[in-house]
Amino acid sequence: MEQTTQTVTEWPRWLNLKDSAKYAGCSSNTFKRHLVNAGRVRAHVTGYGTVYDRDEISKAIKEWH
Repeated sequence: MEQTTQTVTEWPRWLNLKDSAKYAGCSSNTFKRHLVNAGRVRAHVTGYGTVYDRDEISKAIKEWH
């Protein structure tokens, strides 16, 4: 029997809105309303658009649930 190894793909440190919501397990609207607008996660505006810190999202999710 052949064994296959699965590699765990790690999320990048900085995520756009769509990926941030996916990481948090909610819709983009819910992410913005309950995490960003509530001040739990800060939006960082860069030359490439608005991004969110994965570690900040993780912390906010733990406190939110």
